[in-house]
Amino acid sequence: MECILIADDHEIVRSGIRLMIEGFSKKYDCIEASTSTEVMQLLSTRQVNSLILDMFLADGSTLSTVDYIIQLYPYTNILVYTTNSESIYGKRLIQKGAKGFVCKRTSLGELEKAIQTVLQGEIYLSQDLKASLLQPAKSSALQNPIDALSDRELEVVEYIVMGMGNKEVAEKMSLDVTTVSTYRRRASEKLGVQNLIDLKEKFLLYKM
Repeated sequence: MECILIADDHEIVRSGIRLMIEGFSKKYDCIEASTSTEVMQLLSTRQVNSLILDMFLADGSTLSTVDYIIQLYPYTNILVYTTNSESIYGKRLIQKGAKGFVCKRTSLGELEKAIQTVLQGEIYLSQDLKASLLQPAKSSALQNPIDALSDRELEVVEYIVMGMGNKEVAEKMSLDVTTVSTYRRRASEKLGVQNLIDLKEKFLLYKM
């Protein structure tokens, strides 16, 4: 049987995806996780063929975790299924090595197509993401400034925009407060903002 790991911090989402996959074929054995820690534990103890992964789990963002998963388990197919913006995260994660990216706002039929594609070891791309990957590099004037942020800078800004302070972000990401402050400062410089209000406004503007 093929082992499929479903990682999401909402039980109802995990259950729904499990029912969908079990409806495809009896050859799939679905296991579940709600935290990044559980994901890494299961990957180390089970031979996981495919991983359906939310961007934000109960213990934090999985953006930087994807790098470790791909490095340690290169034969595990990863489909990122999240509420986060495809325009910001989709291209970044596909370039890291994920097999697919699908937004939770997509239709049930498209989600089913994405899961089936990735379970078969193929790459799933929405039409918008495919166009983004194929288009030539934009001039600096047209580039989305968020694309210039590192994974850690992007994670920090996401939490800041959610309303967290530096201390809360540090605890969430298991980092020193000074390190979080450094990532926040670098992100602000790259986005060309000088205060929290402008940081939130610009990030939300380009995240659309």
